[in-house]
Amino acid sequence: MTSPAKPVSMTVVGGYLGAGKTTLINSLLASAEGVRIAVIVNDFGDINIDADLIKSRDAKTLELSNGCICCDLSDGMASVMDQIRALRPAPDHVVVEVSGVGDPAAVARWADHPGFRRNGVVVCADVTDVRRRAEGRWSADTVRGQLRAGDVLLLTKQEVASEGEARLVRAWLREVAPGVPVLDGSLETIGTLLDPLLRRGSDERTEHADHVRWSGTTGRTVELTKLRTILTRMPERVVRAKGIVRSVDDPLRRTIVQLAGARVDCYDDGEWQDGEVSRLAVIAIGDEPIDQVIPAGLRALFTS
Repeated sequence: MTSPAKPVSMTVVGGYLGAGKTTLINSLLASAEGVRIAVIVNDFGDINIDADLIKSRDAKTLELSNGCICCDLSDGMASVMDQIRALRPAPDHVVVEVSGVGDPAAVARWADHPGFRRNGVVVCADVTDVRRRAEGRWSADTVRGQLRAGDVLLLTKQEVASEGEARLVRAWLREVAPGVPVLDGSLETIGTLLDPLLRRGSDERTEHADHVRWSGTTGRTVELTKLRTILTRMPERVVRAKGIVRSVDDPLRRTIVQLAGARVDCYDDGEWQDGEVSRLAVIAIGDEPIDQVIPAGLRALFTS
C-alpha cells in the first residue's frame, strides 16, 4: 500500500501595495538552489523571471528549470491548492503572495487544506512608506491589520532609507504589532524563515550578519511537552525554530515542532525511520554569542 504524501509547509507573504512582496519572491525563485518551491501569485505579469530559467509555461502555470513552479489564482484558491497537492514530485514548500489589500491571516487558513500545513505569515513593511500608509484615511485599517497578522515582519527597501529612519520604523512597528519580530527583508532572511533545517551546521553564524543560528541533535526520545514549554518562553530575539523529533509519548512517529514568531506548532509527520536522530534548529536576531540565547534546558534535550 502506498503511504500518503507528507503535508507540504505553506508560508504566506503579505504586505500593502508596493511593500516589496513580488521583488522578494522573484529573488527567492531565482536562487532556490535545489529546493523545489511552488509559488501562488495573483498575476504572472508581476513575476519577472529570467527567460533562461523558464522551462515551460501555459496560461496558469510557469515551470522553471530549477524545479520551482508558479501558479496563478485565476481559478480560485481551492483549485490551485488541489493542483499543487497533485504535483509529483511534491514541492518542498509553498509560498503564497497575498494581494496588496488582502488579509494574510485569512489566506493562511488555506494551510489547513488537506495535504498542507502552516509554516507562518511573513508581512513586508516598506521602511519608506509604511507609517504614511498606516495613517491614511483609506489604507490605515488594512495596513495595520496586515502587520498584526504577521508571525514575522520584514523591513524592505532599507537600501533607499537612512539608518536612522529604519531604526524609527522598527520601533514604531514594535508598537503597532507588539511581540512580532522585526527583521530586515533580505533574501537570506526569508530563506531562513522558510525552513532553517534546510541549512546545515551547528552553533554557527548565518551568512547574514544580523542573525545567529544554533542546532542540536540527540539519539534519545524527546519530552515533547517540555520542548514546547521551552519554545513558548524563548526570548524575543528568537524568530524561528524547527525540529523533527521522536517523542517519548509516541516513539514510532516523527513529530515536526516549529516556532514562527510567537506561535509554536506540533504535528505528525509519518513513521520514524531507522537511522534518524531528533534535531532542532533555532534562528535568532543579533550578533551576541548564541550561548546567551539558547536556554540550558533546550541544550539538555538535544545533547547526544
